[in-house]
Amino acid sequence: MTKGRHTVCGMADLPSGPLDTYRKKASFNWKDMLYFIDGEKALAFKVTADCLCSSENTFYIFLIIDIHKYWQMTGCQMSTAVTLGDHSVPPPHPPTLTPTLGIDHQSNSSKQSNSSIASDPSKRFGATLGALSGGRVSITRMALVNLKLALIVSIRFSATRRQFGPKDTEEIPVLEYQLQQWRLIPYLSAAYALEHFSKSIFMNFVEFQIGQAMRDKSDRQAELGREIHAIGCSSKPLGSWIAQRGIQECREACGGHGYLAMNRLGDLRNDNDPNCTYEGDNNVLLQQTSNYLLSLFHAKHYGGVQIESPLHSVDFLNDFHKILGSKFIATAMEECMDSAVSVGAYKWLVCFLLVESHRRLEQQRAIGMDDFDARNNSQVYYCRSLAIAYIEHYCLQRFHELSTDPETPAGLRPVLSKLCALYGLWSLSSHMATLYQGNYFSGKKPAELVQMGILTLCSQLKDDAVSLVDVFAPSDFILNSPIGRADGQLYKNLWSTVMQGSKVLERPSWWKEFCSNKAVVGSLRPKL
Repeated sequence: MTKGRHTVCGMADLPSGPLDTYRKKASFNWKDMLYFIDGEKALAFKVTADCLCSSENTFYIFLIIDIHKYWQMTGCQMSTAVTLGDHSVPPPHPPTLTPTLGIDHQSNSSKQSNSSIASDPSKRFGATLGALSGGRVSITRMALVNLKLALIVSIRFSATRRQFGPKDTEEIPVLEYQLQQWRLIPYLSAAYALEHFSKSIFMNFVEFQIGQAMRDKSDRQAELGREIHAIGCSSKPLGSWIAQRGIQECREACGGHGYLAMNRLGDLRNDNDPNCTYEGDNNVLLQQTSNYLLSLFHAKHYGGVQIESPLHSVDFLNDFHKILGSKFIATAMEECMDSAVSVGAYKWLVCFLLVESHRRLEQQRAIGMDDFDARNNSQVYYCRSLAIAYIEHYCLQRFHELSTDPETPAGLRPVLSKLCALYGLWSLSSHMATLYQGNYFSGKKPAELVQMGILTLCSQLKDDAVSLVDVFAPSDFILNSPIGRADGQLYKNLWSTVMQGSKVLERPSWWKEFCSNKAVVGSLRPKL
């Protein structure tokens, strides 16, 4: 690793300032977390990009060269060269790759392979579904990037903005207020859950694409395509909706500064909104996921077929009878701090909604509705909720496995466990009515435990919040938000940005006209 400016993890030290108060309280080293999440190669990329930021032209050429390498690896094609200044990046010419037809190394035309995927309708359908998932998996990540940027701005602002306090002479950062913690920190936990989830499902998609390129004609490959399709169709709604709500909350949590254009929160919200629509409207996409789950349940219910999948996202449904017989057994708030409690509750929730959705469909068909109308009338409160619960469970499950993995550094495991527990309880709180409806919860105690668990975890993570956003914060040049800069000099940075604006010290263009054509006092009095 480089010495001097860049330290052990290869990243620059953060500038000293008001945020040091919270950074010194953190229970973990933010560089260790960054190294764990990104790995050495990604860190090297970030360091190089940071160094190149001083030259805008070179910076963009660097990114284009990296995209060029990506195209070469994935088999995509670029039609024209990209030129910036005196530099030209020629288009790559890799072998043509298609999901179901094989590879032609000699020309741009694909040749029919001998694979049975092309001839077996069920396998071809699974392969086609998997191939459609790339955009949706990528959009999940795009939404997460917008959410992370908004969290960086709002949490750094909340740690430096002081308002009121226990004494008239002392004001405290607004991050110390329980309400501010409850508004922001659950979204921070969701960002970490989605960080691991979006990366891991992307690697699953890469695995699927490699199988297609290698002409894998196995049943597992076709089933992997179906499962990735179901995951992609629900991960996009999960990521884009959490980002949509989270960015809006971040904007409001920053008060008037959140509405100031230079702080970018409005732009981030606007940038994220299309993620809820393109590649499929979220509510429509969720039907694809619920159809997948219902088809598995139908095969087990009527044919005794074992429910299993390559990524094991649905394997627990085999024990739905046993799971539905379980109850929420936590009796103390400390028990709720274990993310396994939330994982268990989600398993019950998915099983309950799956059985109820199947029953609803059968009821609709029994009264004479065709399949289209039966499905159409079974979405709200049933199939839609089923798909959301399924993907929330799978995201939580993967984060739980990461936080409890022995290979996760011991110094990071405590904070990751708290983030995982908070994400689980916070997500579960939106399904409270269903949990009571199915008698998994009974009495007021479970709801109180969940609520108090959320508030306690928010309070415990408050001192770690600044370091947690430091982990995924880009340089100030990229973040481009005065109230979100790493030095925490809130008002100094705001004033500096205002003074850098064009013609800010000049009179407006209409000033001369206004002065020479002033209205005469009394001329606007009524003439009647």
